[in-house]
Amino acid sequence: MSRTPALLVLVASSLALACTVGEGGGGSFGDGGNHNSGGDTDTETGGETDGDTEGETEATPDAPDDGKEFVEEAKKEFPTYLDLHEKVITRTCTPFPNVCHNNKEYPDLRTPQAMLGMLGSPCNLDVEDPLNTYNGCEPVGDVVRFTNGGNNGWQTRVAYVTFATDPMGVVNSAVLYLADPVPAAMLDPMMPESIEVVRTTEGGSMLTVGAVNGAITYAGGQTAIQVTGYSSLGAEVHALIEEDLRIGDPNRDGVFGADGERLLELKAGDPWGSYLLQRLQGNVPGSPMPLANQPLSAAEVVAIACWIEGTAAPGGDSPYAEIDYDGCDYAAEFGEPDPDSGATFSGHVVPIFEARCATAGCHGELAPAAGLDLTRERARDNLIEVPSTQNPDIPLVTPGNPTNSYLMTKLTGDGFAGQRMPLGAAPLSQDELDVVRLWISYGAPDD
Repeated sequence: MSRTPALLVLVASSLALACTVGEGGGGSFGDGGNHNSGGDTDTETGGETDGDTEGETEATPDAPDDGKEFVEEAKKEFPTYLDLHEKVITRTCTPFPNVCHNNKEYPDLRTPQAMLGMLGSPCNLDVEDPLNTYNGCEPVGDVVRFTNGGNNGWQTRVAYVTFATDPMGVVNSAVLYLADPVPAAMLDPMMPESIEVVRTTEGGSMLTVGAVNGAITYAGGQTAIQVTGYSSLGAEVHALIEEDLRIGDPNRDGVFGADGERLLELKAGDPWGSYLLQRLQGNVPGSPMPLANQPLSAAEVVAIACWIEGTAAPGGDSPYAEIDYDGCDYAAEFGEPDPDSGATFSGHVVPIFEARCATAGCHGELAPAAGLDLTRERARDNLIEVPSTQNPDIPLVTPGNPTNSYLMTKLTGDGFAGQRMPLGAAPLSQDELDVVRLWISYGAPDD
């Protein structure tokens, strides 16, 4: 059974907003440059572009109804993990020493062994500002438990910590922000209280990491507690608060990401839970990956997903592992209709196109802009089989890979030298974008 990734919240909607073509300087799906270069500028006027148009191709065969041809291509090209690493990972992620994902940038993917080392590792560790941490990559935060005073025995998780420093840069104050407000006031506001920091181990047991004794002040009903007299506390307390403490909401948005289906850099047996694959597909926030190299093809996406799925099997985490495509759920589901996904083509994607794109003067049946007909009968074949004439290396839709789908760059307005679609109208909502993106991620099924 197909699994909709928890990181995408889908509301299949089709707002009845018309796509209106502006005067001059058009913006069809065929304009602009690709997301790795500046590219050409828009030249469309009245539905035409300089040179060829999207629809002027000869006897284009119908697009495949499912993703089986891509699975067969993956079987042929990437039978083992070493083939996958040599032909895909090395080409896209680690082409130069000390650049991209080599020894100086997380995750290190330069060798098969280094990439295997990412199995079970946390994701998003390379962010310079914790506020940019993706919710799905947030760690399991430590627990603060009061050991005396008005809330003795009460506990909650640590969300994040803020520090104040003196002119020399030495930390002289610390405030711990908690998941829940402290229930009661201090017994004596003049008598600082004590806490201990407790961590849940992988085995589920509780481990005391450290304690802060006689230095905690707070107000009842508030989610912040102050570590008073911080400068005079010992090095052990400083190390606990500044280095050892694990916070559960580093981006400070009130969401503890580990409460949901937490992502890992590579999650053994789970492609949807693997941040690396989701980043390559553009399903999580951040710059499309790879930044400067050719994005993944549909067959390459299938190969990576099936390799990840197989790492949970005996021997699957070996550099010499064969990729079991026949036993791979991701491959079996790739391109297959999933009525429960919230992102079917006929039930969810087409209504968005009909309301926002396939209208008169835009990408409708009569004189479609740039020759790209996005009406119900022709949209899928055109998106998969007809390339963008000004960006022939980037398909309008690459099944399984929204990042390598020019359609998404046009809908989002990210990374190209043209105009966002629909031209002259409000952009698609995030819910609508998620529908289109997830449909592509499932292999752009014809359902």
